[in-house]
Amino acid sequence: MRVVGGSKRGTLLMGFDRDEVRPTLDRVKESMFNIIQFERCDRVLDLFAGTGQLGIECLSRGASHAVFCDNAKESLDIVRKNLKKTGFEKGARVLLCDYKRFLKYEADREYDVIFVDPPYNVGLSDRALKQIGQQPVLAKEGVVVVECAREEAKPEEEGNLILRRRYDYGTVSVLIYVRKDRDD
Repeated sequence: MRVVGGSKRGTLLMGFDRDEVRPTLDRVKESMFNIIQFERCDRVLDLFAGTGQLGIECLSRGASHAVFCDNAKESLDIVRKNLKKTGFEKGARVLLCDYKRFLKYEADREYDVIFVDPPYNVGLSDRALKQIGQQPVLAKEGVVVVECAREEAKPEEEGNLILRRRYDYGTVSVLIYVRKDRDD
């Protein structure tokens, strides 16, 4: 697992030795960032942070601030090590809490990009999308990037969110949601 673009391109990141944690494959991550390359990407929320690779990728590509949220202390320990390795500690906020609590109580701004990449096939991405669609956490021109198993059905609309496009990569899908009131 490595940073695929920006100032820290090629930097190897720490991962997990456990099978139940599934980091985004580099080829999927590269495609994901090609999809959103023209989106504003200054304030980023990595909602199910895992190793922090998605938020770190944004920081490498010029984001000024990224929030890393996860409910597993072990994950956040790895996020902190990866932030230190890349030198992005100052642009980061790392929080031990679940997505529901963060979205309801901790989100103190709107985000340009929100990554939703929880464990597959357990309904977490659907519940997170629902909550994001009901709260003012996504900037008007922002995007929600959801990674899920290809066989997972996802809603076309959720609250104030609408599905812009779904991309399939082998067994993985990447979905891009935007606000309904977006100007494009």
